[in-house]
Amino acid sequence: MNIRTLLCLAATAFVPAAASASTTIVDFNSAITNYGGGSMSNFGGLATGFNTVSGFGLNAMAGGDKGVMSFAAGGAANATGLQFTHATTSPNTTGYSILMDVYFATIPDFLSLLQLNTSAPSSGGDGDLFGRGGGGIGISSDYEGTGFTANAWHRVVLTVGPGALNIYVDGALANTVTPSAADRYDISEPSFLLFADEDNETAPGYISQFGFQDSVLDAPTVGALGGANAALVPEPAAAGLAATAALGLLMRRRKTA
Repeated sequence: MNIRTLLCLAATAFVPAAASASTTIVDFNSAITNYGGGSMSNFGGLATGFNTVSGFGLNAMAGGDKGVMSFAAGGAANATGLQFTHATTSPNTTGYSILMDVYFATIPDFLSLLQLNTSAPSSGGDGDLFGRGGGGIGISSDYEGTGFTANAWHRVVLTVGPGALNIYVDGALANTVTPSAADRYDISEPSFLLFADEDNETAPGYISQFGFQDSVLDAPTVGALGGANAALVPEPAAAGLAATAALGLLMRRRKTA
């Protein structure tokens, strides 16, 4: 990898200008691997498996044949899912962003992508972000867009700010929702679930990567992230370190030239 490539990598970090933000990138190549302040883990014994995109027989992903993780449909009453511990201030009142690269062979009428109420998961609690069989995405009877389709990789980005949440699919704004309750999307607990729901509105699927940042990405930044890609979205500290190392190497080469 040359110097210019490393510096470009730093410039395309998931966090463009929030050095103090708590940021995590999770990779699913052969194992759940966490980079950054938070961590992802299996909740409730969710059945999972690891292979490549082609190994699972899925339609191709941009950028190459990446390793991904399969997961079973979540159980009733939020009994299983992927649990993410976000390592940020609770409740979060300034906003946050979530990214996930996902693939579903079948999308039922309602498909839960996110469940925030995890203090007592077995007691229930409806999901907080759903995809729909017709390609829409949203919550609380507010579903827009047609881009969240089956048998394709999609990058879903949710940005939660004061009073509204924006939902993007493959870099394009699909829906803007005003929550029915002002505090519904505050991160009032240290963790939340992916692919869980209280009444089985789930489906088996695949995930390639996940990202969390405790600040709100703007529309141009999300647009630049684009669709699902085999290349990991760089974690900002790691990307910054790579850029620093590259700059040092360049200076050393100039000294010895």
